[in-house]
Amino acid sequence: MNNSKRWIFLLIVISFIIYSVTVQAANSVFNNGNLPTRIVEVTNAQSRLPANKLLLPDWKQISLSQLPGISQSGAIDGSPYSQTLGYDLSRTWTVGMTPDEYLKLGDISEALQTEKFSLQAIGDITSIDLNKIALSEFSLIEQQTLSHLAKVVPQLAQTAVKDIQSIAALLKTQGIQPANLTLSQVLTQYEVGNIKLGEVDLSKFSLTSIPNLEAVPIQDLTNWMNSFVKNIPGLGQVPLGLMPNPISEVGNLVMRIDAVYGIVENRRNNTISGSDVQGFSVPCTQKDCAYLELDNLENVGKSDRSSLEGKQWISGKYQEVEGGWGILKAVNNGREPTGRLPFGKAFKVVVMETDETTDTANTALYFRFCAGKMGCTPYFIGPIPFFSYQVNALMFVGNVDGRNEQSVNTTSTPTGANREVKGNLNQNSTTSQINPCRFTSKGRSIVSQSFSGVNLPLLGNAIAEIESAGSGDYKAVGVHTCADGGLNCGRGLGRYQFMSYNPYAVRLIAAKSGGEEFLERVKQGYQATEAELFEFFPPADQDKAFMADIANKIQVTQTEIDPITGQSFTGERLIERVAQKHFGGDNSKVDASSSDVFGRLSLKDYGQTALAFYGNNNSDNGTLTCIPSLTSRYISNAQNIGN
Repeated sequence: MNNSKRWIFLLIVISFIIYSVTVQAANSVFNNGNLPTRIVEVTNAQSRLPANKLLLPDWKQISLSQLPGISQSGAIDGSPYSQTLGYDLSRTWTVGMTPDEYLKLGDISEALQTEKFSLQAIGDITSIDLNKIALSEFSLIEQQTLSHLAKVVPQLAQTAVKDIQSIAALLKTQGIQPANLTLSQVLTQYEVGNIKLGEVDLSKFSLTSIPNLEAVPIQDLTNWMNSFVKNIPGLGQVPLGLMPNPISEVGNLVMRIDAVYGIVENRRNNTISGSDVQGFSVPCTQKDCAYLELDNLENVGKSDRSSLEGKQWISGKYQEVEGGWGILKAVNNGREPTGRLPFGKAFKVVVMETDETTDTANTALYFRFCAGKMGCTPYFIGPIPFFSYQVNALMFVGNVDGRNEQSVNTTSTPTGANREVKGNLNQNSTTSQINPCRFTSKGRSIVSQSFSGVNLPLLGNAIAEIESAGSGDYKAVGVHTCADGGLNCGRGLGRYQFMSYNPYAVRLIAAKSGGEEFLERVKQGYQATEAELFEFFPPADQDKAFMADIANKIQVTQTEIDPITGQSFTGERLIERVAQKHFGGDNSKVDASSSDVFGRLSLKDYGQTALAFYGNNNSDNGTLTCIPSLTSRYISNAQNIGN
């Protein structure tokens, strides 16, 4: 081989390696909260890689009620602060509660400014029908006096009381039944201005029974800071990206995860984590310095170093820093997990568990309580499962500048948390609702997800090997095809090539804004883009639909008779037949020689190939033990998606 050919061959090899790293980075982030996501192409003038794909939360589709449930219960006694703050800071939260259930409007005023909304503005965004909502569901209205309502509700003072049903009912309890007097005239003639509307049963009236109430900004109502988000009709469903002060990315810095390190590490000084009190370069000088090592996007190694290369994001599960300000700084002893604020002040993003054996790490969100200009507690309300990452994944870190990153001559302190030894770092996430079984192999025990002896993740990997050539490509879009005599038309979507008319996929896609229109276009032959696929059928939804669909197929197939053995489908034959159904449909013929439009594999070949991949992934010859009382969760999850 002459020199020119050697150079060409070398360039091809280098290009392939670079492409492989790029693809791996794009596919190494997992959305464990089952949150809507969007893809952003990240370019870097200094990078020698092609454009990188970054997976980000789609804040224009994520609301407080849609965030995952909190993973740890807690409480706060606000009585020492109540008199100073003017409202009750006391709170109790339990595992599974979503932020709209424990956050008050005062807590998020600085970050989101939700008090600027009117009920009408909320209704316009969420499409709720205010006429169908009882006045009692807007608990803040119970605290309003007649005088205050006359002051803040447009034209209400000039409206005849008989046309304000709830107020007329309230006045009747006071022995007042004005004929055609306006509210202003009643307030002048009778001493009823300080009577609160809550003194009458409001469940009998709709929100619109008080004319123009829907037009009043929430901040004009008395004691608005003390109202829970869930008690403002529709507010919990407003996407965070559509708030008066919307959540979005702060800054534009994206880095690549170069390595994952566990708690045995110590003395880490090149950090990119901390708090808004101590700065975001707080070193970890003691023990338990678990962290992610981050690199810039040039990805050419130590030969081309920059100031960002080798930055360390320390785990907030094992290290805490100073947080909070004002009179609320003392709450939680003034401590919060170390982390960053890449999406603004509403919540903090914290690296949690890091696992060197699998090169994975998960993250979580932490909220805080605030009281306007009086201060905010540290970010200690959490953890709320967020994204998980693998080495080479791209990670959004937000702003990095000298002023905000400078540490105030201090270090983080160990939390003393115990390391959780798990085979799946994401089992606290909202997508991990499948029955955990214990897989024991060669003296080790890990958590798995299994149904009737079939390891669902392993079967998923096996099918992905066939459908995505082992790449686990959540971005794949198949050819347009029709089945069932032309009744069902669509495309295979994502890692498992779920047909767009699959009921589990349809349920999840149609639930999103614009999802039904997207499905109709695909049915007609439309070629979906990567961005659309991640918007309407993101990776977490693909996994969720697959688990539910396969669990249902396993349950049904077990009751059928294998024409080859004359017995019920069990063991390897069960896996083969379930794979065949995934490929050819539930009514496909057992071991048929028919194939798809590509003619690659027959049904029989597909089942055998899936079994082979499944066996390779499960080659430890371990044993799988399930908890019988929990196995019904698989089917209930499947039914919940399908219904």
